[in-house]
Amino acid sequence: MQKKLMTELRFIRNSLTVFLIQLSTEAAVLSKDEKLARLKLFRSESIGPYKFWELLEAYGTAQNALKKLPQASDKSVDEKIDEEISNMKSIGGRFVFFEDELYPPLLRNIPDPPPVLSFLGDKEKVISFYKKEIISVVGARNASINSNKFCGILCGDLGANGVIIASGLARGVDASAHAASLETGTIAVIANGINVVYPPENAKLYDAIAKKGGVFSETPFNVAPHPQLFPRRNRLIAGMSYGTIVIEAAEQSGSLITAKMALEYNRDVFAVPGSPLDPRSAGCNKLIKEGAILTQNARDVLDQLENKKIVPYRLFDDNRPKLARASVEDIEKIRNKILDSLSSMPITIDELISCVKASPREVLTALLELELANKIIRLHGQRVCLALDG
Repeated sequence: MQKKLMTELRFIRNSLTVFLIQLSTEAAVLSKDEKLARLKLFRSESIGPYKFWELLEAYGTAQNALKKLPQASDKSVDEKIDEEISNMKSIGGRFVFFEDELYPPLLRNIPDPPPVLSFLGDKEKVISFYKKEIISVVGARNASINSNKFCGILCGDLGANGVIIASGLARGVDASAHAASLETGTIAVIANGINVVYPPENAKLYDAIAKKGGVFSETPFNVAPHPQLFPRRNRLIAGMSYGTIVIEAAEQSGSLITAKMALEYNRDVFAVPGSPLDPRSAGCNKLIKEGAILTQNARDVLDQLENKKIVPYRLFDDNRPKLARASVEDIEKIRNKILDSLSSMPITIDELISCVKASPREVLTALLELELANKIIRLHGQRVCLALDG
């Protein structure tokens, strides 16, 4: 009776979370032209999530921001976007924008949320998943038989208690987690293009998840997997979940990267202990030493979820600079002052602000435009200098 009551309370709490997020985003419904512009902006060369949100804050819309990008006038860019849109339609996929109901709610809270995701799956079913807790499960690709067995039992028990499982569709623990939660709810987040199945042996599992749950990707259509994409994928797995369970992970592994990101996002980290003699468990044992929640069964996870506070929703990270929308004339004057003040020797942005005698917001806006025009280079330590060909 008490277990049923706690499950119902969690359902009500999470339904309220989704409702509040929907209220927050209702006023920000995107037009078709703005969605197209956002996709084009995000797919532009050298524009990652951080740069995208800086541009959006500086210019208000992606349509305005595109006017500042030299490469935006290249017709080949439009052709690539048109081709990607056509390819997505051909497989029954869709683009999910930050403001959309289908966008994972908790993912909006990370410092660099992707402005658009590719999605393949059952839209209504995945939206219903957001009224429950999502827990991510990661671990070794070369997982032992016992770890795969334990993963299946754990995810099956969590699913039976209304928990949705997210993972990365990799070999080993990921595949076991998805397979055990197919009937109760699972989400796959992949590093490659939404249409690329990797590893190939998980093709049937990929198809099953697309039918019974959902597959998300931040990567453009047709892009094959490569090492640089996996850490970016890992941040999405950690970001969309209330917590991350690590099952069998070496000390140097992608699973520990995911756990680290979960901690940075103020999410729970659970670790399954393993034999000190097995290097595949060294990472999990280390996490437990450092304060991760020792996990031996589903109850260890469920007890923590019952005490979990709602993660507050915000559109932009509080630490991200709020760039001003100054007049074109003012920004042009500041750009010229900046170019006159800079050389090939780096100086700090604070020094530049003092030299130019303009507000920090105006200087940041002008620097953003100069960077996009390849006139200046931003360096570590909040330093800038002239580009060699500037």
